[in-house]
Amino acid sequence: MSFSRKKNILIFIFIFLTLHFPLYLYFFSEPITISLSSHTFENFDNPLYYLGAIGLGIIGICLALLGFFCTGDLFYACCRSKYNSNLLIKTIDKGNRPVTRVSSAKFLPRTEIVKRLERILQPDENQSYYYVICGEHGTGKTTVVKTASSNVHHGVVYVDIPARNENLGVAFGVAFGQALNFAFEERISFTNQLIRKLGSTSNNSDELMWCRALEAFKRGAEVYKAKRGKPAVIVYDNVNQLVHENPKILDTLQDDAKKNADDQIYIAVFVSSEGMVPRRMESRSSWSRAEPVMEIGDLSEEESMEYLTKKCSINEEVAKQLYNLVGGRILNLKFVATKFIAGQSFEDIKKEKLKETRKKFKSAKLLENQTHYEAGKHAINALLKSKEIDIDVFRKLFANEEEYDEILGANVFAYHPSRDTVGFQSKLIECYIQANSDLFVDLINLTPTNEFNSNYASTSKL
Repeated sequence: MSFSRKKNILIFIFIFLTLHFPLYLYFFSEPITISLSSHTFENFDNPLYYLGAIGLGIIGICLALLGFFCTGDLFYACCRSKYNSNLLIKTIDKGNRPVTRVSSAKFLPRTEIVKRLERILQPDENQSYYYVICGEHGTGKTTVVKTASSNVHHGVVYVDIPARNENLGVAFGVAFGQALNFAFEERISFTNQLIRKLGSTSNNSDELMWCRALEAFKRGAEVYKAKRGKPAVIVYDNVNQLVHENPKILDTLQDDAKKNADDQIYIAVFVSSEGMVPRRMESRSSWSRAEPVMEIGDLSEEESMEYLTKKCSINEEVAKQLYNLVGGRILNLKFVATKFIAGQSFEDIKKEKLKETRKKFKSAKLLENQTHYEAGKHAINALLKSKEIDIDVFRKLFANEEEYDEILGANVFAYHPSRDTVGFQSKLIECYIQANSDLFVDLINLTPTNEFNSNYASTSKL
């Protein structure tokens, strides 16, 4: 039990005893007349006098205790509820302003993307659409979304959905509540608090904590709309955590986002690292209120070189080699820069990264003699002729929908919802194919316009 809760209980006991002290004096210092069987006992030496006094005293104390405790319970509940409500409203009004974990020395501002996000996070009074933001793992989505959320001074609540676990629904509810400063005390009372502190932890609403947090946010959003004249904004980051284990939660959040966009109460922003999320959301009727998907991609070559040379102090020649290996994926750039600064050679870094990439192909069953090798080879060659191909063209390369879904979700290919196309998931994927072109590339179909040419044919397999 926290010190503040102990203090509250001690204050309650002190007030109770103080108020009842005169009652004790009255019962035990003044003569009391008791009627019993039509006789009056006024002889203080009679034991019945003391029994009656004690009995009346106990009854009086019990009644007073009941009345005072009920009154105190109601007073406590009222004060506590008011405090929780004000804290929730204040959090929504000021925004929870998430903090980025990137050191200023390594931080690379992506000004144009941040400005675009800031415009999204500041809706006008008639805004009636919600947003979906996508990008591959490691593109820096969370950093730029947090930066933009912190830069907007009012009405933005950022919720980071935790990693998948067996109780993701509960974990999401807890994270949602923490983001709002919501205490899950809708039916709070001193009695309930005391019971919980004494050891009763049963709560039949645990599984619906995220629903309760969502309802609390909507109540606060209505207050915010009345005060500021525009909708509040809720940012759900990492919604891809929900799509595999708890897709119904994602569906509910999307339906509620659509309804409240219609009502202009709040605007939702869904941030995802997997193409499966927009594909699922696009297939539902609630998609009618979604703005076109915004994609956050890799750093440009100029930005990547600036990061490697200025932020990591790597000479330009090596920086160019590292960029050609991993492209502008900031997560990969950080990895290879750290390895090089630690003394590892470029060739060793390349070997390590290609070995890691091979595991993706193996997991996707795209290696020679694996289940999806032939279908995957067709897809690879189609993408070598064009950087991206239409999603429907890509789908036709596979025998059935199950094979299509499995390969598209294996982090070798990437779906681009803003263009409805498919491409390679990263520069590393392209480099692995280049290093193993004798396995994947149909040399007969190569033309001068292909990204890969016959010079890419490798002499050894990685």
